[in-house]
Amino acid sequence: MLERQARDTIERFGMIPRGARVVAAVSGGLDSVVLLRILHALADGLGFSIVVAHLDHALRAESSGDAAFVKDLAAELGLAAVIERADVRALAESRRMGIEEAAREARHAFLDRTAKDVGAERIALGHSADDQAETILFRLARGTGLEGLRGMAAVSGRIIRPLLYASRASVRCYAESHGLRWREDATNLDLRFSRNRIRQRVLPELCAINPEAVEALQRAGNLADEALDAVAYFVSDLWPKLEPVEEPGRVELSRTALAALPESVQAFVLREALRRVRGTLRGLERPHVLAARQLIAQSAPTTALDLPQARVGVLADRLVIRNPAPVTEPAQAWSVALPLGHTVLPEQRLAVDVSVESLTRRGEVPEADEWTELADADRVSFPLTLRTRMEGDRFSPLGMGRDVRLKDFLINQRIPRAERGVLPLLCDQEKVVWVVGIRLSERAKIDRSTTRVLRMRVVRSEP
Repeated sequence: MLERQARDTIERFGMIPRGARVVAAVSGGLDSVVLLRILHALADGLGFSIVVAHLDHALRAESSGDAAFVKDLAAELGLAAVIERADVRALAESRRMGIEEAAREARHAFLDRTAKDVGAERIALGHSADDQAETILFRLARGTGLEGLRGMAAVSGRIIRPLLYASRASVRCYAESHGLRWREDATNLDLRFSRNRIRQRVLPELCAINPEAVEALQRAGNLADEALDAVAYFVSDLWPKLEPVEEPGRVELSRTALAALPESVQAFVLREALRRVRGTLRGLERPHVLAARQLIAQSAPTTALDLPQARVGVLADRLVIRNPAPVTEPAQAWSVALPLGHTVLPEQRLAVDVSVESLTRRGEVPEADEWTELADADRVSFPLTLRTRMEGDRFSPLGMGRDVRLKDFLINQRIPRAERGVLPLLCDQEKVVWVVGIRLSERAKIDRSTTRVLRMRVVRSEP
């Protein structure tokens, strides 16, 4: 039954294209051993190959035994294995970070490097529904908003989680019924770690109140995801009514128009403005947004508020949000909101058509050309923006399967330096979706699970 559930999850999200190579992250623990066994059972039928990856964090005396166990397991299944050892304590000291954070950083870097070295399109992790519930509870305890309630995504770039909708109990039942062996990590019982306290104490108490607490938390995460999509849609529709003026690292909005909105809507609009200015919401918390909201009704024109990577001020009837860091964009840099439909940009001499189409037949994709690109509409976070390159932009080129600096990508594509700063980029709320005329993002590509297509066409208009 667990194999069927995992296969359904893989097919539902289009996790593994036929012919792909998958790096399976195997620690030797219960979840990762079951993940590997299930992937091995499904590989022939779904047409993919597997490479086992294990990183020895060198934090426990028995960690070398874990590495040997994984090596033997891979050999038993006839699979190639990449096994490395990292000095996580030294990394934590040199980066001045906690052991858990350092281990996570080392592990992610190892998996990314391994995927690149073996030519793998996907990295499979063994997170279960219980892990998802624990993640949501952990974030709730830290005061998360809707974004944190989303939990872990089944597919995030090339990261896939085939067991994300399976309970830990079903994972253990599978292992025991198939006579599988695994390694126990004693640190998972150490209650000094917050996640262990949630796993050992909080979640069992919640399940005593409601035996389906894990499923309930997962549903809450799904509802948060839907709510954020709806918010993005309504903010996109509302944005033009706020008389926006946008430049790289700077956004102005009408305070009169903002003041006419309910306070909760003001907060969501401000979050969008801050995201456009900073490029991300990372490092911003609800008190920051609430403090910025107070300036909407502020009468003093010199009032300013300093936030992480942003300064919010008042200039007459305008709320001005800017990034105080030096702007390194060329003088011709620009950014415009891009609604669905036909848009003419006279100053840029561009005409843009954007539409969402349903596939009439599953797997049948409309034709495209150099100036027309197609993306999976459900992998795009609306609203859209058309802009030029900004410092720090990153991009996940189709076929590469990993994020790179956009500047490096353009250099490797032999784009002349003079053209890099004026090249149009079609972006959503989180990423560069399409480097126009050059490459689509891996994160927005169409696969067999696609049901709605985002059609994007950008052409030069007459002067």
